[in-house]
Order: sequence, then structure tokens, then C-alpha cells
Amino acid sequence: MRAAVVSGLAAMVWPNRQRRVNFTNPLNGRRWLSLLASDPRHGIRFHPNLSLDRRELGFSFRSNALGLRGPAAPDAPQVLLGTSFAMGLSVDNGENWYEQILESGQWFNAAMPVGPLNQIRLLEDVYTGSGDALLYLYHPNLWKTAQGYLAADREGRDIFSIMRWKADHASTLKLIPRWLAKEGAKATSGLSHYARIDGEPWFFNAAYCHLELDQNKALFDTVAGHLDQLFTRFKKVVVLRVPIKEELAADCGFSPRLTLLAQGYDRFWDAFRVRLAPHVEAHALPCSAFGFSDFLPYDTHWSARGNATFCRLAAPLLRGAGLTGIIERD
Repeated sequence: MRAAVVSGLAAMVWPNRQRRVNFTNPLNGRRWLSLLASDPRHGIRFHPNLSLDRRELGFSFRSNALGLRGPAAPDAPQVLLGTSFAMGLSVDNGENWYEQILESGQWFNAAMPVGPLNQIRLLEDVYTGSGDALLYLYHPNLWKTAQGYLAADREGRDIFSIMRWKADHASTLKLIPRWLAKEGAKATSGLSHYARIDGEPWFFNAAYCHLELDQNKALFDTVAGHLDQLFTRFKKVVVLRVPIKEELAADCGFSPRLTLLAQGYDRFWDAFRVRLAPHVEAHALPCSAFGFSDFLPYDTHWSARGNATFCRLAAPLLRGAGLTGIIERD
């Protein structure tokens, strides 16, 4: 166990040398944050018309003229929303799932790692389509993400200030000693769990977007109310819950902390599902359908293989729900 922690922390510190995407490392996080600009209504957007090769982030990346991902198609009849799993991240252009199964002229990718209130405002300001259908990817970071943006709204501050995000070199260098100390403490307490899988070190965060439902009922009610408002804008809504690698690790019995984290995710999902309107169809994709190779060792997102796995699972559900613009795949 000690060897796994040592090798895991080493890979955390030097992810570029070991070719790992890891935005918890302040040096890599600075590159990511430098692509973003705060927005008083939408939370954040990318700087428009970015085109980066793999040397910048570890994967190729583009933004469109709206500062979003995918083709700029605000008049499309159907919309894709969610946080970063829906937006597309951590794999090269062309490997994100929506590029593989959604016809670009039929779908507007408005997803960003922001709260539902920000998504409502974005649609009010940008979307001109008919609102035939919404595909919403439910990720467990939804509630914690929304919490930060609601605080920014309430306090009249931008999300960079609320989250203490730093994108300049000097501030980033100052963060490194504190970050290293924090990661060491988390490894000791079990909040950071390291394991070797197929001979490679992997990192699992047992504190990832952790919230207790009983202690955050007001937050849940507020955010769920915003989701209700969002869903009423569309004739048909399909919600797909995506599993994350911490849930896979919990199912494998890696640690009691990870098990508690996964149970907390389930409580929020169950509370969310019981209040859905009749025109909203919800599915939870099974963790058992994914393997660790579907994820990245030091990032929360899917690998190219994971994007393909999601496509295989999601396509029949989307067709069964009557959504159009779904590309046939082998």
C-alpha cells in the first residue's frame, strides 16, 4: 500500500513526464484555467475560436465562436447540456462521444461545467432553436458545481474569485507547496486513494464533489428547482447518469471512504429522480458496463475507450426515446 501511495504521489507531481492528464496539479490546472473567462450570467465560457494541439493540455482542443464546444449551432432543434462530461474533455478532437453519435446540425452543445441557473441564462441569451429535445448528462459533480456558481451570484463575485482559481505563473508557483502538503494529508487520511492497476498508478479522490444530502437540503431544492425550469423549455428530455471511476473503485471495495462517497451520490440521484416531470426520461448507466480503462488514471474524465463505451450504451436509449440525429455506429 505504501508503495502505491509513493508512486501515485510521484505521478501526481510529474504527470506530464508520465503522459497523464491531471488538472489537480496546479501547473496543469493553470493551462486549463487560462482558456476560460468568467461570465456574469453564464458562469464561464472558453475564449472563442481556440485551437490547441496536444502539447498544451495533453489532448487536442477546440472552442467555437460562442466560446463553447462542438459546432456553433444555436438554432439546432435539440440541445446537449451537462457539465464537463457532456462538454467533452481530456481526449483528442474527434474522440469525444458527442462527435461520434450526435449529428452536428441537429444538436447544439451548450454544456459547460457550470450550474443549471447559468445554463438557463445561456439558452435565454443564445439559443434560437425549436427546443424539440434536451439530452442532459447527469454527473455527480452537478450539485457541488452549482453551489460554487450560486455563491458567485449571491456575493456578486466571479467564479475565479469564489474558487480561488489562479492562472498566472507567480500565483501557481505559490500554490504548489500547499497543494503537495494537502495531497500528502489526504493520502494519509484515506481521502486520496492510490492503487496500481495493470502495473500503473491510479488516483481516486474520495472527497470528489462530496456533499451530504441531509446537510444540503436547501442547496438541493434550489438546484433541483433550476433543473425543473430548464427541463420545461423542451418538449422531451432524456437524462443519462454517467458513472465515474470513484464509483467503480467503490464497487471493487478499494476503500470505505470511496464506498461512502458512492452512497452519497446515489442519495442525490434518488432524490432528483422522484421529482422529475412526466416528459423527462431518466436512465442510470451501470458502473458494471465500464472498466478502469474507460477512464484516465489521474483525471475524472473518460478515455477514448470510455467515450466509445458511452456511445455504445447511450445510442439505443436515445433512439428508444425518440430522439433524432443519432448516428448509426458499427
